[in-house]
Amino acid sequence: MMIAHKNPKRLRWFALLPLLAMTTSQFAAVAQEKALTPAPAPAPTPTPTGGGAQPVPPGYPPAVCAPAPTTAGPAPRHGTNAVPYRPFPATWQRTIDALVANGSIPGAVIIVKSPDWGVRVGVTGKADLVSGEKMAPDLQFRVGSVSKAFLAQAILRLEQEGKIKLSDPVLTYLGGNKIVEGIPFIDKVTVADLLQMKSGVNNYLEDQHIGFSPQITPDKNFSGLDLAAAVSTTGQPSGKPLVPSLFPPGLTYNNPYWESVLQQQPPAPPLPPPYPAWNYSNTNYILLGLIAEQVTGKAAPDILKHYVFDVAGLKDTYFATDDKKLPSIHGYTKWGSIPYPVQVFNNWCDVTKINPSYAWTAGAIVSTPWDLLKFEDAMFRTDTLLNQGTKNKWFTFVSADIHIGWEVMQYGVGGLMQPERSYGTARGHGGAFPGYKTLLYYFYDQKTSFVLASNTWDDEWEVTMLDEIMPQVSSAVTTPTPLNEAAGVGPAKGGAVHVAWQAGRVYGDSYDVYWGTSPAAVDSASADSHPGVERLSVKGLSANIKVKPGTTYYWRVDTVTPGYHWPKQPEEPEGIAMPLIIGPTWQFKTR
Repeated sequence: MMIAHKNPKRLRWFALLPLLAMTTSQFAAVAQEKALTPAPAPAPTPTPTGGGAQPVPPGYPPAVCAPAPTTAGPAPRHGTNAVPYRPFPATWQRTIDALVANGSIPGAVIIVKSPDWGVRVGVTGKADLVSGEKMAPDLQFRVGSVSKAFLAQAILRLEQEGKIKLSDPVLTYLGGNKIVEGIPFIDKVTVADLLQMKSGVNNYLEDQHIGFSPQITPDKNFSGLDLAAAVSTTGQPSGKPLVPSLFPPGLTYNNPYWESVLQQQPPAPPLPPPYPAWNYSNTNYILLGLIAEQVTGKAAPDILKHYVFDVAGLKDTYFATDDKKLPSIHGYTKWGSIPYPVQVFNNWCDVTKINPSYAWTAGAIVSTPWDLLKFEDAMFRTDTLLNQGTKNKWFTFVSADIHIGWEVMQYGVGGLMQPERSYGTARGHGGAFPGYKTLLYYFYDQKTSFVLASNTWDDEWEVTMLDEIMPQVSSAVTTPTPLNEAAGVGPAKGGAVHVAWQAGRVYGDSYDVYWGTSPAAVDSASADSHPGVERLSVKGLSANIKVKPGTTYYWRVDTVTPGYHWPKQPEEPEGIAMPLIIGPTWQFKTR
C-alpha cells in the first residue's frame, strides 16, 4: 500500500508509493484517492530526536506511541538470494548518509544493478534504533504496495494457465458473494479494470474503522471481505457503503501530456458522470485477492507462495497474516502510523507491530532487498514468471496524469507503474506501509535495476534518493578501451597502456583516471586520498597509464564537473548538484 507525508516542494510522486493508511474525510478524499500518497509536511527536523510535534487536528484519534517491540539477540539474516557486490561509490553514499545525519530517515538500503556497474549496495543508518542493529540487504521489511506487483504476477500466471480471462466481468468469479455484488457498478467491472485501476471502486481505507486501525486498533485482524464490505451496500447494515464509488468503470483519457504542459493543472474529467477515468484504489487489489482465492481454492498466502515466491526462488519473502512475526527492519515515524496532516511525535516512534491484515493482498508482503532484486529479475530480465504473450497484456498502459500529482506516469495491466523521469523511464512499483517505504524499478533503456528499502514513511525521501542517485548511475563515462575484462593488453614502449572512454550524459571539464591492482582500493580512491592507486587528471577522453606486464589492473574514470546541476525536475526547482560523477571500475590484464 502507499501513503506518505508530503514535502510542499514536491508533487505527489506518481504513486511511487501506494500504501495503506487512512485519514478523515476531507484529507482522505485527496490522499487516499491518489494511492495514499503524501500529505503536506514541513521540512525535516534537524536531528532524529529534534522537536516539531504539533497538536493532533480535530477528527483524528489521539497520537499515542506504543512501546517498541523488544528484540532478542541479533536480527536473523535472510541472504538466500545475496550476490557478490561492491559498496556504493562515495558520492552515492553521501546522498543517503546525509539523510540519516540530518534526521530525515532512520536508515535505508539501496541496490543498483546494471551492465556497467555490476551490483552496488548502499547501506546507511539503523534497522533497529534500540538494539543498534545496522541496516543490511539481508534483513526483512514490509514492502507495502509492492505487494500489488506480486499479486498481479499471480493473477497473470492464472491467466496464462487459462484459469482467468482478463476481459471477464468480476462477477464471473465472485458472483453470489453478496458483499461483492453490493459494490456499485461491479457488474460492469472486469478483471483487467481491477489490475489497471480503472474500476472506479473507491479506496476502502477511507472507512475510518479500517484506515485508522494502525493507530486505534493496531492488533485487529481483517479478512479480505471485511475490507471489501467498506465499499459495498450489502456490507453495511444501513445499505449504504461507508466509502461510495467514485465513478462507473471505463477507459482512461488518452495521454494528455500536451495539455498538462499548456495548463497549470490537467483538465478535469467531463461532467456529469459517467465519465472515463483512472484512479489508484487499494480496493482493486483486495478484489483480485478474492478472485484468486475463488479460482484456486487456496488461501492468499498459499497462492502467492505457489505462483510467485517459489517460482521466482524467493525463499525469504512471505505474506504476513498477523503481527506475531515481525520483520527485522523496524519501521519508524514522527508523523504517526496513520497519515496525520501534521508531525505528531518529537522522536522516532516504532510502529513495527501493526497487524498487516488491514493491507491484505494490497500490501501485506514482507521481503528483503535481495529477494526484491531477484523478483525484479524474474519479472523484467527473464520469462521466469510470464511468457511473452502474457507480458504483451501486462505491458498495456493507460495514463494516470489526468490526476494532478500523478504526472507523468502510466499504469499497466497489473501492479505496474511506468513513471517518467529526466534520467529515464522506469517500470515497477513503489510501496508504503506505516514505518516503511519501498521502490522496485527497472530502467529498460539502461538495463538497470533500482531497489530501495527505507524504514520510515515520513515525507518523500525515497524520491530524493532515487532522483539524486540515478542521474549519477546513468551519467558516468562509458565504452572503455581496452574493453572491460580484456586480456593480453600489451604495454607500449615505455610500459604504458593507452586507455580511452566515451563521455557520459555529462561532459567533464576534466577527467580523473585511477588505476591499480586492488579493485577495492580503486573503488574507494579519491583526489584527496588514493593509497596504492595511481591518479592522473586529463582534459580529453583518453590517457596513457604506466603498467607492469602480466598484471591485472583495475581502472576508473571520474567526470569532474564543478558547478554542474542535473536538469531541474518539477519538484526539484533548484536542480541537483553533481560536481563529480564517479565512474564504474573496469579491469584488464597485461600480457
